Amino acid sequence: MNNKQLQALLASYGRSVLGAGLALYMSGVTDPKTLAYSLVAALAPVAIRAINPNDKAFGVMPAVSAIEDALKSASSIAAKKAPAKKAPKKKSTTKK
Repeated sequence: MNNKQLQALLASYGRSVLGAGLALYMSGVTDPKTLAYSLVAALAPVAIRAINPNDKAFGVMPAVSAIEDALKSASSIAAKKAPAKKAPKKKSTTKK
C-alpha cells in the first residue's frame, strides 16, 4: 500500500469515526464508554475495505496509456449517431 492509499484509508476512517461519534452525541448519548465503543465500531467498514483485494478505491490504478486508449475508443464510438426516428402520426379525435 503506497502513501496516497494509506492517506485515503486514514481519511476514510476519520470520516467514519467522526460520523459515528457525532451521531451518538447528538442523539443524547454522552456516556464516554459508549462513545468509545462507537469509535471502535466505526473502524469495521474501513477495515473490511482494506482487507478486500477486489476493492477498487484502495487497489491498483490502471496505467495512463490504458486510460488514453479507452478515451480514444470511446470518442470514436460516440461520433457515430443512430438514425433519427420519426414520431408516429396522431389519430384524429374529432367526430364527423
